[in-house]
Amino acid sequence: MLTFSVILSRTQGEVFTALVDLENLVYRERELRFTLEQYVNLEQDRVTKLKRFLAKVNAAHNVVGEDLSRYLGHPVNSYLEIRRLFKEWPEVERLVQLDNSETVSDAISRHKEAFTGREDFEGAITALLRLQDTYQLQPSQFSEAKLPGLVPSPKMSVGEIYDVGRHAYLNKDMFYTKTWMEETLNQYNKQNDSEGVSLFDLYDHLSYAVYKQGNMRKALEYSHKMVELDPTHERAQGNVAYFGQEVEMYKKTGRRGDTGIITDTKVKPTDERQEWHQTSSFQNYEKLCRGEVRNLTAWEQSKMKCWYYSGTPRLKLRPAKFERVFVNPEIFLLRNILTESEMKKIKELALPRLRRATIQHPVTGKLEIAAYRISKSAWLKDEDHELVRRVSLRIEDVTGLTMDTAEELQIVNYGIAGHYEPHYDFARGKEDRFTSLGTGNRIATFLAYMSNVEAGGGTVFTQVGTTLFPSKGDAAFWWNLKRSGDGDDSTRHAGCPVLVGSKWVANKWIHERGQEFRRRCGLTRCD
Repeated sequence: MLTFSVILSRTQGEVFTALVDLENLVYRERELRFTLEQYVNLEQDRVTKLKRFLAKVNAAHNVVGEDLSRYLGHPVNSYLEIRRLFKEWPEVERLVQLDNSETVSDAISRHKEAFTGREDFEGAITALLRLQDTYQLQPSQFSEAKLPGLVPSPKMSVGEIYDVGRHAYLNKDMFYTKTWMEETLNQYNKQNDSEGVSLFDLYDHLSYAVYKQGNMRKALEYSHKMVELDPTHERAQGNVAYFGQEVEMYKKTGRRGDTGIITDTKVKPTDERQEWHQTSSFQNYEKLCRGEVRNLTAWEQSKMKCWYYSGTPRLKLRPAKFERVFVNPEIFLLRNILTESEMKKIKELALPRLRRATIQHPVTGKLEIAAYRISKSAWLKDEDHELVRRVSLRIEDVTGLTMDTAEELQIVNYGIAGHYEPHYDFARGKEDRFTSLGTGNRIATFLAYMSNVEAGGGTVFTQVGTTLFPSKGDAAFWWNLKRSGDGDDSTRHAGCPVLVGSKWVANKWIHERGQEFRRRCGLTRCD
């Protein structure tokens, strides 16, 4: 607009008196035309981008429905929601500010504090990769909305898929880089909108990923494609020469350059957690999460029984329903221990108190955040509400243990692919034995499930090879300590990543003090 005003101000005055002045006007109008054309094209491009984004948001919200928890229980829906608020709404803000659209800008400003940050964005991607690894999924199952369950989700766009592969690349994980960049390439060839992702860039990531995995032939193939797209690109030319020499060397020595086996380029684990993830124990944990449990022996089958228990006055009218689901360690399910209305109220009480879940450091005893526990938790005291007190009394009735020395009722809601890797509830060896509480070690665990989970989210006992899948209203109970007071290593357990659904649990950790006459010591150390 400033260009228009400057040009027009210089052409006013007696133009009609000489054709040479009119010729000057033609030149000026030609510049004006070019400027206006640029402005219109920019405006059209801006509006096209806004319309495209609005269509994406509309498509997402058309399938949200009334049950937000169910919709966000699908990991792709959660990832896309976080991505939009991290990457795309800030871009919308920039675009509308170009036209001084105060209405939209004001609306964005009001909600800007709720925009997600990089930690959320990267956390959501890490969650997708965790699900892919644990449940042996393909990227196409995420991108093409083919995960199990009935929760609807949109198909992922090229840019949304690319961001997952790029995250893996920046974290030096070439396996995920390769699989997600291959899926990006697949969708690039299918979809009309590449969302700014370049074909050259895709081949670049893929060539490096397969090179780091030892596949020189494939790296050479992708590098050739890069040169076809940009013949002057020096690094691409250098890659073709280098990978070509490697392949020729393989031919002369008889070795293969297409095995995909990492050789000298192998990336070693950078910390104890990565080393742990490569162990057979961790892989066994993932198998159990997928439901690959061992069959019970005939003797174990004979011990699987159900019964009613009404041994206290409060249980006379409503006996507890017990089911033994495992023998060693002895694991029980208490059916219908919580009602629908009770679970709803407990969630309401916990909601404003939910905070990032922590773990107790084994040496210092201090609470800290850990990547292997992804959830939020809240603690409810008996004094907080009459219902919480009633639940504590009910746990006391069915377990026969006093709640006077038990911890507060912990309410946990798991996030995207929320999980808690294998751990013990009790303190072992030289670990701090909850000295701050002064109630001894954790003798038993009561774990109530307050939601059904469509896929994943099981409780697995890794030492003995069994899995409990959440069943709303039921609770699991097991002893963490033997009658001798020694820890029972067979109770090592984990909360598997939630694949589809929202997982809520309520647990009560029961301590030793006060149980001396309720659960007497055995006659031998092995009891």
